[in-house]
Amino acid sequence: MLPISQDVLRGLMAKGDSTNPELLALLQELAPSATQDWVVPRYHLYEVYKNRLGLNWDPSPQDIIALDITEEYYEGMIQTVKAMAASSLANIRFIEIECLKGECALFVEENLKEVLGIIYFPHKFVEDKHH
Repeated sequence: MLPISQDVLRGLMAKGDSTNPELLALLQELAPSATQDWVVPRYHLYEVYKNRLGLNWDPSPQDIIALDITEEYYEGMIQTVKAMAASSLANIRFIEIECLKGECALFVEENLKEVLGIIYFPHKFVEDKHH
């Protein structure tokens, strides 16, 4: 499948239904072209994102703007960490996909039956080392 826009995923997630059939069908199509796809215990993945990324607090809108400017925050990260905390899933499937203007990390139920969250990353600009 060709890369899609992050906006497509944003729109489907904005509907607020983690089991949205349209979103789950799109994930079924995207999963085979994932750049990363693995299953890990939910608690471990939650701890990695919560502790190692310093998400031990509930940021204000001003904090989020500051984090956005410093590139230490990515859209969807806080919502995803909170969804992992509230989930009763034993394991989470982590799927990373290439989008048209960035990458997305999807945190889903192992069999793609529920989406806990999506973190949206912009493309990283790589310096041309030949110049």
